[in-house]
This record gives sequence, structure tokens and C-alpha cells, in this order.
Amino acid sequence: MVFHDIDPYEVLEVSSSATPVEIKKAYKKLCLRHHPDKIQQGQTGVRERPDEHDDGGNGGGGADSTETFARLQFAYSVLSDPIRRQRYDHTGSLSELEIPDLDSFDWKDYFKEINEKITLDMIEEDRAKYQRSQEERDDIWHNFIYYEGDFLYLFEVIPHLEFTEEEENRVFNIIEQELAAQSQVDKATLVDKATLVSWDKYKKSRQTKVKAMLKKLAKEAKEAAKLQKELLTKNSTKNGSILSESDLRLLIQSKHASRMDDLISSLEMKYGKGKGSKRSNKEISDDEFDRIQLGLKSKAKTKRVKTTK
Repeated sequence: MVFHDIDPYEVLEVSSSATPVEIKKAYKKLCLRHHPDKIQQGQTGVRERPDEHDDGGNGGGGADSTETFARLQFAYSVLSDPIRRQRYDHTGSLSELEIPDLDSFDWKDYFKEINEKITLDMIEEDRAKYQRSQEERDDIWHNFIYYEGDFLYLFEVIPHLEFTEEEENRVFNIIEQELAAQSQVDKATLVDKATLVSWDKYKKSRQTKVKAMLKKLAKEAKEAAKLQKELLTKNSTKNGSILSESDLRLLIQSKHASRMDDLISSLEMKYGKGKGSKRSNKEISDDEFDRIQLGLKSKAKTKRVKTTK
């Protein structure tokens, strides 16, 4: 199967005048968003979206996500090669390009040669540049509109965005600010009704949804934390060593999980039993979660009081 019917510029979401640097940046960003491993990870608890297409846009899961990722690779193989790009620009056709058939060609080895290997250092560097930038703000707003006000889904599609109370509040304020700005422009550009209805529903049940999401993450953290030790044993992460794609995904997940688990354990030690014992793998009860949250807020309040003195 060869994607002779695609527009590689459209798939990579760049203009025909895009520079090689812009093409590479767009390709990397879309790969992070549509990698089959990430899509599979986000399937649990995330509803399928029938309106999503698989031609380089925000693809769905399963086989569709794999094909979407293959389209990204195929489009990049055209636009990253000066000769292929020039021929496509002149003819508007992919059929005459010397691109091997997907069924008979080892794409894994091919793209291993032309793609940069992703290291943890590279991801952290990209995170530092992207978070709280205008680019991130634009991505948050555009995806909020595209997904018709599905606020929580932003934490699935925005690169480097992890769900915490602080980040939820930051993104929430961005949406509120953008909506306020929209009210000052002409009616033709106002947000559609369906998006506003979805947003109003989230605001009304915001406290409950945030609490439920934090509980879910805390539970998943316990199940994923053990992967960290296994991965660190298998792969050294010092000096930006290379990890496989699947190991990298699991390590990032377990790194976040460990941080969540450490937070809960420290809160329990300070506000609960006081012994700092390891927690069991049982699901967190509502009462226990409320106690942990109360302790966290009390601690934050104490810090603010000390700061003002």
C-alpha cells in the first residue's frame, strides 16, 4: 500500500513554502501526537471520536492510528528529500516518485536512518521551549475549538501537558481568557454553540471532574511505578542515552507515576500515619483522597501565610 492520493503538505500541516526546518518541526510534533503507542495508551477512558480523520489530522486509535502514523512517515519521506519534493511540486503527483511500496519495503530500517533518535534530554529540551509559549497557547485554543470544548481531552493531545491541579487551572484560565477575547470580535468568528455548551457543563462539574481525574492518575501511578525500576535496569538514561520508542513511552509514564506516588506518600507521612511506610496497591478510597487533598491545601495555605509575614 502506497499513499499516492495524499497531499504531503496537508498531512504535515505545513504550507508549500515551508522551510526544511519547519517541515521537520511539524513532523516531529505530529509524530509525538499520533504515535501508535501513545494512542494505545490513551484509549482507556477516552471515547472514540467518529469525526476524526486518518489523513494526517488528529487520528483515532487502533489500525487507524497506525495508518495515520504511516502517512506521516510517507509524507515526510517526500518533503524531507529535496529531489522528491521538487518533483512533487512540479507534477503534483506522487505516482512517479521512486518511493517503495509499503507492503514490500522495510520502513522500520528506512526511517531509522533518516530520523533522529529521540532521547530524554531532547524531550526535556523541547518541553522547556514549548510549555507556556505562545505556540502552546495557540495549540490549546485551536484544539479546544476543534474538539468542541472537550477540555479534558486537551491533556491527551497537547504535547508535554500532564494533568495536575496546577496545570488544569493554568489551561482553564487560558480558555477563559480566549473566550473573553472572542466576545470582543465580530460575531462571525465567535465560538459555536456546541463548544460553549460543553464548556459550561465542564465548569459546573469542574470540581468533581478534577477530583475524579486525580484519583484515576493516583491509581494508575501505583500500577505503573514498578516499570521505572525495570526500565532503568534495562536501559541507562545517563548522558542522553538512546531508548527504544516503547521503553521511552513507559519511562515517561512511570516517571510521572513515581512523582504522583511520592507526593501521596509524603502527604500521608505528614498528615496521616506519620511513619512514612510504603502504601499498598489498593484503590484510594474517597475518604483517604479527601484527607490527602485537605492536607495539601493546608500546607499550601501555611506557606502563603509565612510568605506574607
